[in-house]
Amino acid sequence: MRLASEPASYVASSWRLLRFGFCAALLAGCATAPPPLSYDALVTVATTPTDPPPPAIADPAAIQRAFLATPEFDRRLRDLTLLERQALASLDRPLRLGAVGSAILDLHYASLVGHQALAAFYAHVELPEQAALHERWVAAIVDHVERSGSGEEDAPYQAFSANETQAYLVARDLEAVGSTYYETDSHPFLLWYMARSAEGPVRSVFFDLDALYAAVAAAVWEDPATLLPVRAPDATCAALDICGKFNRWSYIHLLSLRDDDSAAQTFVGWKVARLNEEEAAPRVDNAILWLSRAARAGNGFAHLSLANLFLRQAADTSRERHQMWLARAEAELKRGVELGIDAAMVHLARLYLGGAYGAEKVAEGGDLLRRAAALDSPQALLDLAVRHAYGGEGWEDPALAERYFLRAAEHETEARVRYARFLVVADREFNDTAWRWLRELADADNADAMVIIGHLYAKGQHVDKRLRRARGWLKNAVKAAPDDAQVVNEVAWTLTVTPQDGLRDARYALKIMDRIMADERNDARRVPAYLDTWAAAFAANGDFERAISVQKQAIALAMEGDDDAQELTVLRQHLDVFRAGQRISEEVP
Repeated sequence: MRLASEPASYVASSWRLLRFGFCAALLAGCATAPPPLSYDALVTVATTPTDPPPPAIADPAAIQRAFLATPEFDRRLRDLTLLERQALASLDRPLRLGAVGSAILDLHYASLVGHQALAAFYAHVELPEQAALHERWVAAIVDHVERSGSGEEDAPYQAFSANETQAYLVARDLEAVGSTYYETDSHPFLLWYMARSAEGPVRSVFFDLDALYAAVAAAVWEDPATLLPVRAPDATCAALDICGKFNRWSYIHLLSLRDDDSAAQTFVGWKVARLNEEEAAPRVDNAILWLSRAARAGNGFAHLSLANLFLRQAADTSRERHQMWLARAEAELKRGVELGIDAAMVHLARLYLGGAYGAEKVAEGGDLLRRAAALDSPQALLDLAVRHAYGGEGWEDPALAERYFLRAAEHETEARVRYARFLVVADREFNDTAWRWLRELADADNADAMVIIGHLYAKGQHVDKRLRRARGWLKNAVKAAPDDAQVVNEVAWTLTVTPQDGLRDARYALKIMDRIMADERNDARRVPAYLDTWAAAFAANGDFERAISVQKQAIALAMEGDDDAQELTVLRQHLDVFRAGQRISEEVP
């Protein structure tokens, strides 16, 4: 997450665009465009009764843009922000909303919070016509938000303010269980929520707030006396001594301090933790302090972030402190589970199933996975599918695995690939749905799908057995993902060890393994399985001396790491084969 400062020229330019709008006909020249209506004129048009009533509410975005061009907009915005927070905190007490809702609309008539407040107030005092008017405004503003994007990371909703994002969630009967500020290359100022319906799963909703930030930042650059939209009455860049370095990061930091904003506090905690993950404990302690403040407000993002931070600490400390950090991580994940966050359920389940908290917690791990799967968590569904497909210890159930794979495939592309691979590896009946998914993914240059198609042609499963076509699909996978060590390794292994002459191509296999092993951008040389493939390719090309040398490296790495005894046994068996001057030969997959 980069939060760099913006040059004054850029911010001032953004300010002018926000205040005066874009030219209506850029190619024809700005002189021909009529001047935009003022805020007061737009509100007058929008609120003047007509007979019959207008079929639609006036464009709320036009009123919002005009609001930003009003004189002393900074004071109006600061007052508006504080009043909207008061209303959002009182939505369950409608009698209190009449006065505050009216005050909000006096400041900004396109406020979603203000119309929600008055709709609730008039409904409570049984004045249906007045309530209906404000309900139409609520619907119009919500519709405007939803027409601006999909709410996903790459297409966020455009929102006027953070308060409007909260009001939108209320309008859609969504409860926020976590929030944080966030940045991508194309959207530098996002507000990211974890939100859920009454009984539904948690989902991510993204809002883009950069337009309002740009207006505030440009005003700050233009006039150091500009009031910032936070609680403190003296909140100007001059009073805070931040005029020369005002940017998105400093604005979020200000929100975290002056407004006790848990989304801002979570982001600051992330920022501090990631500035330099190699630094000593004081920086870690500072990150924990910020995240803990947000967690006390019930922010699910903060709970998950603290858990990850504690687990990282557990991996780098003595046994005694290791247990302490593990316990703290477990406590944070449990709080996430209480909030209904499926990601917390899956994370804690993986730790329990992996034995991190002892054998007595393993069964609870399975229960957590199933609980998350009931919420249609793609990660939980896929975890259960894989465990029932390949896991021992009472898990193996191919029919149940297939059902979980199909449910996961409704949500994730990866699950479709994993499902198809399961059908191949388990030698189950391949079906038209899985084949259609593979071809669609292959058409989109998905290398994993191409590899599986190659295996299907090599086996004659669901399609006629055609070894030349199988080899072509495998090589196309490498062309699609030449830097993907896992794809390269699987293709090289298949073309090296297959007993089918029409499929084997040991020279090509060695070529692609040489390339991936020479690439310093990946850690292929640190993976025993990849070294095993490389050694097998040397042996298949008659270079047994190199095969033996590389295989010894693979065994040494396996002994250093966490590789299981069975894998180490296989590596040693392969070494014996190479010492005997033979190549590996086996059916794949």
